[in-house]
Amino acid sequence: MGRAARAVCVSFPLLATAATIALIVISVFIGQTNVNNAFLNRFYFLRLDTRYIDAPNELGDIPGQLDDIIRDAVGINLTIQNTANLIGVSDFYQAGLFNYCSGTYDNVTGSWDVKNCSSPSSSFVFNIIDIINQEADNGRNLTFPTQVNDFFKAVSALTRAQFICFIFGIGATGLEFILGWFGFLSRWGSCVTTFVAVFAFWALVAASTINIALYLTLSKTFDATFNTFGVRGTINRETYTIMFIGVAVSFAAMLFWTFSTCCCSGRRDKILMVERVRSASPVKGYERVTSPYVGGGGPAPAPHQQYGQTEYKTGGAYEPLRHTQV
Repeated sequence: MGRAARAVCVSFPLLATAATIALIVISVFIGQTNVNNAFLNRFYFLRLDTRYIDAPNELGDIPGQLDDIIRDAVGINLTIQNTANLIGVSDFYQAGLFNYCSGTYDNVTGSWDVKNCSSPSSSFVFNIIDIINQEADNGRNLTFPTQVNDFFKAVSALTRAQFICFIFGIGATGLEFILGWFGFLSRWGSCVTTFVAVFAFWALVAASTINIALYLTLSKTFDATFNTFGVRGTINRETYTIMFIGVAVSFAAMLFWTFSTCCCSGRRDKILMVERVRSASPVKGYERVTSPYVGGGGPAPAPHQQYGQTEYKTGGAYEPLRHTQV
């Protein structure tokens, strides 16, 4: 039972580690990487709906597009125009880890159709201000709200921090999976793997915390200015559900690795085998032998007494004993 228990103790954290890798890769690393893959485009951190982006000054520079009523309107009139089309930008933008994707909204089917994705880059920053200003065809930069401009001063640093933490987290989790196989051999293998698992878990915690803080704050910032600027942010619940399940499974793997270090040594089989060998050995005892001092032709002479030797007499005759097997 010792080896079987050891196998079970190591199998659980090993499977949990593999599940962590799968969940984190799906929710973080593969999203927005292929414009033609609808499955991959499902996984993004934040979607900015720019269909009704409101920039009255810039829209007024586009001749023949809007009448005086729309130009003088305060706020957003959703029943009149899709202002993103007038400016020349996409209906929405979705942020991934390595790049962003953009596309159009289908009013008939209610679907968000990805039409373009930027080139993946390890230094990618979802700077929607620069992205929209580069795509806008009115020849001028749009004026974003002050709250948005102020927040984007910290976006670059936060994006870099969460990227580094994700790389360390997934790399350590992969190393954890490799080292975990040595846990089948001894508790030392589990001990080393446990240290790696602790590092991997906290790296993923840091990465996911920075990530959701970054994009949730960005979403709330645009929502706060929606009535005057017309851009709304939406966090992808599916992505973050899978991500945090992956972090939770990583925590479970860390606990199981710790448990396999303290318990399930796998030595019980060896101990039982030694005990069975000992129990199968013959019991050692004493048997009576014929005295060399007893014989015919008269009484036997008294034996010489040596130091440390004990005499045993039965019925007046000396009966020496010897150590043998019974």
